[in-house]
Amino acid sequence: MIRKYESMIVIASTLGEDAAKKENEKVLTFVKENGGEVISTDEWGKRKLAYQIKRNTEGYYFINNFNLDADAILELERIYRLSESIIRSNVLVKS
Repeated sequence: MIRKYESMIVIASTLGEDAAKKENEKVLTFVKENGGEVISTDEWGKRKLAYQIKRNTEGYYFINNFNLDADAILELERIYRLSESIIRSNVLVKS
């Protein structure tokens, strides 16, 4: 079942801006390759974190809105957890 999702990821600032954009592009590529459709991407840029996460005090924020099959979301969340450059993520179902 295809649903609308919003996902925010925070990528470690140690990578640099170009590498952070490439990491986000990998997420968007995953969505497209699994039959999803990217609706929009909002790049917030480098922001100070409210508290330290994995020894990082800053991170690059990306908010992605997309349509994707519910079964593929589990794999997307697994990719988030396994990536060393993604220090925080969430996936929300939009109504």
